[in-house]
Amino acid sequence: MRQALTRPRAEDAAPRLIRPAPYAPPSPTARVAITWRRQPLLLCAALALWAWAAWFMFTARAVTLTTTPTEATLRVDHGFAPHVGRHWLLRPGPHRVEAHAPGHAPLVDTLLIGDDAQQAHALTLTRLPGHLRLRLAPDNVVGEVSIDGHAAGAAPGLRREVAAGTRTVEISVPRYRPWTATVDVEGKGIEQTLDVVLQPAWADYQLASQPEDASLSIDGIAVGHTPLRGELLEGRRVLRLEKSGYQPWQQALEVKAGVSVQLGTVVLREAEGEVALVSTPPGASVTVDDAYVGRTPLTLSLAPGKAHRLAVLAEGYVPLTRELEVASAAHESLTLTLEPELAELEFDTTPQDAELLVDGVARGVATQRLALPTHAHEITIRARGYATWQTRIVPRKDVLKRFRVQLRTIAEAGAAPQAPIAAAAPRAPTTGAAPSTAFQQVADGEALTTSLGQVLRLFTGGRARLGAPRGDARRRADEVERTADLRRPFYLAAREVSNGEFRRFLATHHVAPQGGVTLDDDAQPVANVDWAMAAQYCNWLSRRDGLPLFYQISYGTVLGVNPAATGYRLPTEAEWEWAAGSDANGARRAHPWGDAPTPPPRSGNYADGSAASLLGEVLRGYDDGFAAAAPVGSFAPDARGLYDLGGNVAEWVHDYYDAAPAGAQPDDPLGPPAGDAHVIKGASWAQGAPVALRAAFRAAGTRGRNDVGFRLARYAR
Repeated sequence: MRQALTRPRAEDAAPRLIRPAPYAPPSPTARVAITWRRQPLLLCAALALWAWAAWFMFTARAVTLTTTPTEATLRVDHGFAPHVGRHWLLRPGPHRVEAHAPGHAPLVDTLLIGDDAQQAHALTLTRLPGHLRLRLAPDNVVGEVSIDGHAAGAAPGLRREVAAGTRTVEISVPRYRPWTATVDVEGKGIEQTLDVVLQPAWADYQLASQPEDASLSIDGIAVGHTPLRGELLEGRRVLRLEKSGYQPWQQALEVKAGVSVQLGTVVLREAEGEVALVSTPPGASVTVDDAYVGRTPLTLSLAPGKAHRLAVLAEGYVPLTRELEVASAAHESLTLTLEPELAELEFDTTPQDAELLVDGVARGVATQRLALPTHAHEITIRARGYATWQTRIVPRKDVLKRFRVQLRTIAEAGAAPQAPIAAAAPRAPTTGAAPSTAFQQVADGEALTTSLGQVLRLFTGGRARLGAPRGDARRRADEVERTADLRRPFYLAAREVSNGEFRRFLATHHVAPQGGVTLDDDAQPVANVDWAMAAQYCNWLSRRDGLPLFYQISYGTVLGVNPAATGYRLPTEAEWEWAAGSDANGARRAHPWGDAPTPPPRSGNYADGSAASLLGEVLRGYDDGFAAAAPVGSFAPDARGLYDLGGNVAEWVHDYYDAAPAGAQPDDPLGPPAGDAHVIKGASWAQGAPVALRAAFRAAGTRGRNDVGFRLARYAR
């Protein structure tokens, strides 16, 4: 029997490995079917991309970006920002831009693109700082460095982190001229070397003295003992030699770098001896070797080793002379008593019981003979029921003057003016010269002339502004700003009193030279007179011109004033500052020439360059043609016709000095009622400091100076 074949069961069959059929690409018909099914998606994507590209191209702007430096790399927006080279397509609005270049600080900024179709933007990167190595010649010096005006350390050495660009480098080294240069700092961390050659700022000098071993100081700094050689820094230098027992020697030099100074041998003079001179009465005039030196009490400086002729003179006293000799550097004192020079006066008075007063002191009945010193005296004769009689008398030696005086009753005196006194001999003026009997003062509304020919100009005054405003940087503590009304018309002399005019009063007046330059010519302004002597001159001229005396003076001492008098006097400080500190229209001005800080050429005599060898501080670049005092009226007058209110000599004014004057001033102020010193106004030939040239400047004085004089004033009524 044939066995039947059967398919084994799966669970009974051994496992078999089934291999996947190899990939067979779809047939063209199948591909077409697949593509047709995907086409809507691709088409949509293509259309969207095309639309976005069209939108971007339509809304984007052509932007050209340039950089400094040109090699910088750029990156925009960290995203889609199509560009070709430096040309970019960017939509309007803000875009983040980054730029990088070697040696420069990275630039990160926001760039705002506008609506213009084509745009250009420039980007500048900042160079990193550089370094400057400074080398100095000579190489043994050290100085200070500044860059663009800011301190930058010391030189020589390396100055790090110097900002790139054009820089001004300055180097200051003691004893060398300042060095300045403009340097282009490359930056980028690069080190540059700057070689600096310094120029010396000194000159060599040699100095010897006789005797040797004198101490030398330069600008107040001691440098050694003679003989010496060394170096002087360029500029103005003051050299001073001192040795015990000898007078100091001093000289100012203008030193130029590289030009040696040969001073040779300085012969020192033995130190002068000093004599403190006191006289009875005080205020006597003193001459030494026929040269006027002042009024007692004073200290005389006399050359040693020789005899000096001393003369002491006082009005009404016998002149005293003697010889003096002092040792070098000695300090002595001398007291001299002058004997009165007497002359006799005889009075015959009606009524017989009338009383006589001499200089305010009762001397008994008026009918008597008495001896008085031969200086001016105020004589008063009075009696009850009679008008008082007064006059001024100067007795003469060996001349008996007789006076017959008949007092008038009070009723008679009111009906008619009192007759002049009758005297046996005419009264003589104090100078011994008779006054001009033909003299008359005639005021023409603008000026009058004294018997000596001095012109005084009439002013109605106005508001005087004294002192300096608070905002004035040059204001001094005693220049309190204040105002005063000048209501009384007054006269002010056009010129300062000259030596020649003053010698009509005191023939022995003398002014010592300054550094070999004379101050004693008749045409030069009077100087070396104290305030009291100026007041005496005013009274002397008032008597000569028949005017009531303004000053009350006894034995050379000013006891008071008569404010109502129209006699000559010194200007008040308010009058002087009104004239110097305001123009012809009354407008305030800082200086007699105006508000400019320095005087115009030929506007006055100040301490100019020609006086540098005589003085300390001078006006550089100003030349008035006079090393010391000029003849009065040498320069053009101001608009009021007044000369030398600025310069020539400073001027005494009437007021006592007060360091803190009151702000509220009365009308026509005469100043404080008392004081230890008087006010001096104005600059002089010896002053060039800006503070002293102002109209507000004031100084205090008690004694005469060789640069202080005065001018006349008087009330018109």
